[in-house]
Amino acid sequence: MKNKLYRKLFLYCVSIIALSSLLIGIVTYARSSAELDRQLDRHLSQIVQNALNHTDLYIKSYDRTMISLLTNRELKKFVDLPNPADHYEYYHISSTIKDTVFRPLMDRGPELLTMYLLSYNGNATYSFGSDFTAPVFSEEDKSKQLTELRHATKDESGLMIHTESIIPGRSGSVIRMTRQMKGLSSTAEKGVLAMEVRSQELSSLWKGIDLGERGYFYIADASGHVVYQPEGLEDNASSPARDSKLTAAIMGADEESFKYTTIDGEQRVFMTRMSPYSGWRLVASIPLEEWRQPIANIRTTAWTIGLISLVAACLLAYRFTRSITQPIQTIIRGMRQTEQGRWIPLDLPERRQDELTEMMQRYNLMVSRLSELIERVYETELQQQKTIIERQKAEFQALQLQINPHFMYNTLETIVCYAEVEGSSEITEMVSSLGFMMRYSLLTSLEEITVANELNHVLYYMTIMKHRHDMEFDLRVEVPHELLLYKMVRLTLQPLIENAFQHAFPDGIEASQHIIISAGCSDDAFWVSVTDNGIGMTDEQLHEVAARLSYEHDHDHTKTDHLPESSLNLSGTGGIGLLNVHRRIQLVFGESYGLRLTSAGVGTGTAIRMVMPSPPRV
Repeated sequence: MKNKLYRKLFLYCVSIIALSSLLIGIVTYARSSAELDRQLDRHLSQIVQNALNHTDLYIKSYDRTMISLLTNRELKKFVDLPNPADHYEYYHISSTIKDTVFRPLMDRGPELLTMYLLSYNGNATYSFGSDFTAPVFSEEDKSKQLTELRHATKDESGLMIHTESIIPGRSGSVIRMTRQMKGLSSTAEKGVLAMEVRSQELSSLWKGIDLGERGYFYIADASGHVVYQPEGLEDNASSPARDSKLTAAIMGADEESFKYTTIDGEQRVFMTRMSPYSGWRLVASIPLEEWRQPIANIRTTAWTIGLISLVAACLLAYRFTRSITQPIQTIIRGMRQTEQGRWIPLDLPERRQDELTEMMQRYNLMVSRLSELIERVYETELQQQKTIIERQKAEFQALQLQINPHFMYNTLETIVCYAEVEGSSEITEMVSSLGFMMRYSLLTSLEEITVANELNHVLYYMTIMKHRHDMEFDLRVEVPHELLLYKMVRLTLQPLIENAFQHAFPDGIEASQHIIISAGCSDDAFWVSVTDNGIGMTDEQLHEVAARLSYEHDHDHTKTDHLPESSLNLSGTGGIGLLNVHRRIQLVFGESYGLRLTSAGVGTGTAIRMVMPSPPRV
């Protein structure tokens, strides 16, 4: 058990620091990683989109050249020539096209390999670059070329781009652009104009693009065939030409980046964009390891800083907990000596002034007075216990013995005998009722009785009131039979009836006046209510009664000289008043129960409700 507080404080401090650092590190790393992923994704997307725009501009420049050629008169004449055509006319138009149309364009664009025009009549003219020997095509070759070009441009009036070439061995390394061409004689398509460009020329557009050491991008046409790829990629395991699944994934991908494991097991990130102009797909790829390298650096830095911070925090936590636990241990040692009866003051630290030092000073002062204070505490506790017991006894007796003279009961028995002799039934009835009431009140305890007992006591009281006022009073009992056996405090219902006679009907009892006794249960409480149709109470009177009852909650009701002045007789006159009833209910059931008074105003009557807990049936 030694140094338990020190270990707890140290562990708490280290745990709080470690947890805070861990949470901050995790949240920071997660948010940084997510944001960096978004930045890298946007960066790669911009690279691909820029490359796609440059490629489209490159293709559009050639397409504009071809569109300008579609209106050339010599080309239109050539596609209108019949087959077989006049040799002179064929030679003249073909030479003109080569010398004045194709050759100037190929001189300005050395990347152009071939330009040729084939008519649907079977005529063809070619112009080749100067870096290789021009092949000679037979009529069968021309027919195959025409069939292929017509199929490639079938039902299309726009630009068509392919990677096939008429030059043997060049398919896949060129970009062929074709357009259908009309003649002069009609608006129908009469031939096909085509030009072939080296696909490697496209690489000059993307020399400034940096995709890392092992990153690359390539171009695929609408069928998935590679139009362009960097040198050496065809021998790489991540080449789409060697991985059909990768090609299918790229062709079906949207504009979001996706991860893919290549044939050699390397994970790479791919981003693809499709050109709406050419139908090509530009694909950029970066190894996942390079993609995640900045995030890995952040993680390494966060762990390093976190470990260094944790070590420093442990050292600080050690010094902090020691500075707290050392004075406490000194106080504990002093307390042990005090337990053994040795009142030795503690040695205070010289250069320390804080709350713990003050606590040690207070402890020394406490030790000097401890013996005297302990004795005083014991004496005070004993005296308080005796006072509480005596007060409770006096309170019970004062509440219960207000109407308890035995000699009156004996005297009443004598009067009954004389009334029987004289034949006075009225006196007999009154005295018998009064005798029952006296006998009911002779018990000196506050034991609980039933609602039926209290109602019976009220009936005897009403018998006496009938003879006193020489009239039957309208007393209505509206208590459900299932509540008659519920418990309540003895001698509480009759005082409320008596209170109604004294205060609700101050001008005398009339035939229209009545009192209703009702009962019920609500909100886990059992209540008995006495309601009259007398003069009622004002809001000020209700507030005054509530204040008096609340005052009785916290003060000794037997000391009437301390009660505030009141215009209402709540203590009763020769009987048991409302304060008495309220206090006795609280003594039996608790301070949360007692009397509740309500009135709608002057002339509307008053309802007094006794609130008690719902008891089980007896």
